Amino acid sequence: MNWHEGPLAALDLEATGVDPLTARIIEVGLFLFETDRSSLPLVELLIDPAVPIPERVTALTGISPADIAARGTEPLDALTRTRLAIGGLVNEGIPIVIYHATYDWPLLEAELARHGLGPLPSVPPAILIDPLVLDRHVDRYRKGKRTLGDVASHYGVRLDGAHRAAGDCAATVEVARKIGEQHPTLHVGGSELVDLQVKAHNTWRDSFNAYLTKVGASRPLVTEEWPSG
Repeated sequence: MNWHEGPLAALDLEATGVDPLTARIIEVGLFLFETDRSSLPLVELLIDPAVPIPERVTALTGISPADIAARGTEPLDALTRTRLAIGGLVNEGIPIVIYHATYDWPLLEAELARHGLGPLPSVPPAILIDPLVLDRHVDRYRKGKRTLGDVASHYGVRLDGAHRAAGDCAATVEVARKIGEQHPTLHVGGSELVDLQVKAHNTWRDSFNAYLTKVGASRPLVTEEWPSG
């Protein structure tokens, strides 16, 4: 059985900003998806970040300060549960799908450290699957944006509840399965798949940075590393 045919977990985080080292998580979703497409929520919580939620974040996610006040969980509790659930998935050998893992994984690591909790498992033995990186790898020259919504549409995957953890997790897993189904070159073992994604991300990053330099773009160069080691 190839990885896209078996159980997959998905992790999605909503946060107060775009810098994973300084942003605060306001929602965490971690779901297990079986081969029959049924799902089990392992963690699905709003988190009280103890900092103001920017209006643009509320506009994007629909998560308001009132929602946090009414249903927000203390970060220590939510993060502890998330870390334990991820450890359980790793022990069972279940891959974890994360769209744009260069953001969510270091964001979660930073929050764990901020609250004095232990680190996330190394990658590997944690097998992360990033559909964004895989899509860029198998269809490098396709024009257009590569947001989750755009990529889901490209693969014929329905995205309900965009920018909320449950909806994003469901779409992310389906996109990953579609990519796996359509591209046999990705049918490799977990460690090999991690290595492939590290190299694919680095190839894209270096090419994109070269383009930014060539055109004299004002935006900063991409420096993020894909999780590994």
